Formats: sequence, C-alpha cells, structure tokens
Amino acid sequence: MKKTLRVFVLLVSCVLINVFNINLAHAGAQNFLISDFHADYYLSLDKEGRSFLKTVESITAVFPNYDQNHGIERAIPKTYDGHPVTLNIQSINDENGASQRYSKYTSNGNLVVRIGDAGKYIHGPKTYVITYTQRDVTKYFADTNDDEFYWDINGVGWSQVFSQVSATVHI
Repeated sequence: MKKTLRVFVLLVSCVLINVFNINLAHAGAQNFLISDFHADYYLSLDKEGRSFLKTVESITAVFPNYDQNHGIERAIPKTYDGHPVTLNIQSINDENGASQRYSKYTSNGNLVVRIGDAGKYIHGPKTYVITYTQRDVTKYFADTNDDEFYWDINGVGWSQVFSQVSATVHI
C-alpha cells in the first residue's frame, strides 16, 4: 500500500510540475517576436567637429493574443570604445506618431528604455519609433588619419527572435 501511495504521489507531482511548466512557458513576458527592426542613422559632425549620431529606430513587435505584455524594453549602450556617448532620448512614438509612455533606468552600461503602459496589455503587432542622439560615436585611427563608424544595429541582449533587421546610414 505504501509503495502504491508513493508511486501515486510521484505521478501526481510529475503531472503538476508539467502543468506548471506549461503555464510558465505560456506566460513568459519575453515570449514575443520582433518582426521588423529598422534603424536610420544620421551621422554628422557637431560644432566642435566631434561625431554626432541621430538614430531613428522602428521596432515592430508581435505580441501574443493573451494578456502578457505591456510593451518592450530597449537597451542602448551609453559608451563606445571606452568613452561615454552623451546619449539623449528625443522621442518615443508609435507608428502613427502618437507619443508613448516610457521610463528609463541603467543596467550593464546601457540606458534601458521601458516603453508601455503598466495598466494596458498589448496584443498583436505594435510598432515603436525611438529617436535618440549620441556624440563621439566614431573611432579615430592616427596611422591612416581616418574615422571609422562601426555600429551594432540591434545589439545582442534581446531574448526575442528577429525576423528582419536592416539599417540605412545617412551621411
């Protein structure tokens, strides 16, 4: 009898653990897709002759049809080649130009922008347009007297899958 009871308890425990894991996977806040990530980089020199970059990112996220997500987080590096880049967020809008709620915090050397409304869930596709500026984004090579603009478009810190990533550099 004790052996049967132990086997029954073990089976019930396994079933409960499996059901619990399925619910956790279903409700994972990082479980959505980035269907399109496009960045426009406007590279120029400021009044002091230092590199200046205006970035306009258009990020389309596709959220599940159940209540899980309030928006996205975008981590933007605050340094380049070991020095600060004077990062400033200019605006965050949706695909129609409507301003979006956001907050900011610092994590792992990045400015993390949390976009969304904590009281509202997002379902299906949603596009976020993030505009920001940075200074000192090029590297100078004294031996060739050249500047290099070497940029990672979307970074490597995302938990989501990207269907498409593209960028255009405007000089």
